[in-house]
Amino acid sequence: MRILFFLIAVLFFLFQAAPAYSQADADTIACRQNRGSCSYVACSGPTVDIGTCRTGKLRCCKWTPTS
Repeated sequence: MRILFFLIAVLFFLFQAAPAYSQADADTIACRQNRGSCSYVACSGPTVDIGTCRTGKLRCCKWTPTS
């Protein structure tokens, strides 16, 4: 019976921490929703900088068609 209480406590702890991880990647999710991609280097060529990823550590680049 003690194991059951321990497992419930562990599950509660894990699910309580879950929203913190999803908030940290909010800018990454926004980048993907704007059809961008995360890059370690500056955006160049046919891509433009539209924001950040990984809480500002990476650049969010979006491909722009050239006509």
